[in-house]
Amino acid sequence: MEPTEFAPRALSTLENWWQPRDLSADQCWHLAIGPLSMYLEHTAAEWLLGHQRQTEQDEVNRTLQEPLDSWPESLTPNRYVFRQPPSECQLLPCLMDRPVVVKTRQPVFIPPGESINFYISTPVCIRLMLGNELMLLELPVLRLSDTWFGPSTQIGELCYAAKTHARHNLAELPLRPHRAVTPLKITNRSQEMLTIGKISLPVPMLSVFAREDHTLWTEAVTLEHHTDQPLAKLKIERKLPIGISTTQRISSARQRPESNTLVRAFAGIFTD
Repeated sequence: MEPTEFAPRALSTLENWWQPRDLSADQCWHLAIGPLSMYLEHTAAEWLLGHQRQTEQDEVNRTLQEPLDSWPESLTPNRYVFRQPPSECQLLPCLMDRPVVVKTRQPVFIPPGESINFYISTPVCIRLMLGNELMLLELPVLRLSDTWFGPSTQIGELCYAAKTHARHNLAELPLRPHRAVTPLKITNRSQEMLTIGKISLPVPMLSVFAREDHTLWTEAVTLEHHTDQPLAKLKIERKLPIGISTTQRISSARQRPESNTLVRAFAGIFTD
């Protein structure tokens, strides 16, 4: 992938903001991905980097790059010193380092033997890469709240809580440049009604792919609930969602799931 030069312009909402680029020396640049703003500058011996983030209530659907005459007064940049700093940089999206808990739009009841499909978008993290290998830092686009997901304070795991919903219809899902979409299938293999109000999506086990329409996606995921197992059987599908190929992978999963992986996926499965 050949780096391109920065040009002072606002990007279209879903343009490929993750492409590697050459940043001209002694020029401060403002790059915005959703609610996250990053400020970059490189000189003959260092890179300067700072960032600001809007609140999640002000989550915006934008990508932007523009030159600045000076740094924002409220921002003190971090300095990274090199003998000869590379000029090429890349903002690389990856998924969060913990599972993300989302709500269904309303309680969902799945009878024995039935399945349901959801589409879930989760915010990405951004890795600032120099050259091909050096990562300066990693920042979440949104600062998500911590939440405990499990039947008690002794049983469960620490996750992130996302202010979004699992949607049954893809057409209802806003496609935003700072979020990756996961197609999720839930199958009830038990003999009882499965009730779902919240879903914990194991995003550390998923990769990020860039589709030709400039949207970000992950592999499709299947979760199976069985009567004799409080955890769900996780399957990350080898067949990628429609319109995506393996050549469009732009970041790999943080964790490699083992075969027959079991995860704590649903809230309230013991209430009915």
